[in-house]
Amino acid sequence: MIFLDLLFPPKTNCILCGKMIREGKICDDCESKLPFISGNTCIVCGKPIDTGEKCPDCMEYEHIFSRSISAFEYDETMKSLIARFKYYKERNLSEFFAEYMYKYIKDADIKFDVIVPVPLHRTKLDERGYNQAELLARELSYRFDIIMSKPLRRIRNTKSQTEFSREERMKNLKGAFKVVYEDMVKNKIILLVDDVLTTGSTLDECAKVLKEGGAKDVFATTIATGRNV
Repeated sequence: MIFLDLLFPPKTNCILCGKMIREGKICDDCESKLPFISGNTCIVCGKPIDTGEKCPDCMEYEHIFSRSISAFEYDETMKSLIARFKYYKERNLSEFFAEYMYKYIKDADIKFDVIVPVPLHRTKLDERGYNQAELLARELSYRFDIIMSKPLRRIRNTKSQTEFSREERMKNLKGAFKVVYEDMVKNKIILLVDDVLTTGSTLDECAKVLKEGGAKDVFATTIATGRNV
């Protein structure tokens, strides 16, 4: 082991446990404990479900996006990692998340023409310094060799959605987005990218605006979702 370390010195630390590793961003032990989505999932929002084709929310509420795909369940580990990505400037986590998202999207075998990130309002973008959804979308663009474009603009700085019900979220988001480049969406099938799917209200509002702008269809992808988000 010492001889190997001399020849191939460890290059980085595992993003979870901090152990030195030679490649990648996570050690094998920590990767094996990640909350990958598996088994039966809702055919619309992608949340894990015990039985059937749709989760209770999707049976009650019809989404505007056709389907959403996530790689992870939103447990405490993912909540912490996504917070580091969004709020603590760990931008390189976009590569880590996108690699798994890419695999799940490929497995879902959906076809799309363009990748579009959910936009941040200019005020929030100035505060944070970057849009986490755009970083993910860019990484997915590299992997799929499909163009990423930014036809959507967030024209209203909405309140945080965290404590809102579905109805309150929809009201909060109404009129928040606008298509500013219709040629980028007209007759296109779009893959819409965000970090977490909770009720799907943000994705729905974006999908509605994109379809009004001429999009043929809208799929969505996020890092994580879950039964109780």
